[in-house]
Amino acid sequence: MVKNINPITNSCPLFFIIVLIIFLSSPQLPNAEQQTSFLNKLFPTIEVTLVNDNNFSIYYMCRDYDTINTLTKLPPGDNYKFNISQIAFPMRWCYLYINPRTHGFFWAYNVRSKCTKCFWSVTNFPYLYKADRVRWEREKLFVPVGVNINDYLLRSI
Repeated sequence: MVKNINPITNSCPLFFIIVLIIFLSSPQLPNAEQQTSFLNKLFPTIEVTLVNDNNFSIYYMCRDYDTINTLTKLPPGDNYKFNISQIAFPMRWCYLYINPRTHGFFWAYNVRSKCTKCFWSVTNFPYLYKADRVRWEREKLFVPVGVNINDYLLRSI
């Protein structure tokens, strides 16, 4: 039995990437400012902000590629910000340690968030402000099976 192998369809992701690079590098837009604006519309920058609205410190660890894999102290009233580019379907998680009974992971950003400025208020739980609904929505914290957070805990907790 002979299979019909089409090199175009078998290398479709690579073909798409090459076409995208050629398109983005072509001088279709008159100046650099318009090109930057076009790229920002195509791949918008997402800003994620965590704010500690408690009267005590909490600890966090977010997957943002800028921090080390350890919990970081966030004092009362302080905030932490990071940016990501929305290419394809980005997802960023954070781990919160609020107290011994309230800790776990939540999705700081995913496509369902529908925000370009994702503002999180952390009290007893993380709350995301939904601008399209003009309200705060509580996110549940979860701990995946097999994850041992003790590997990341600061010894001062």
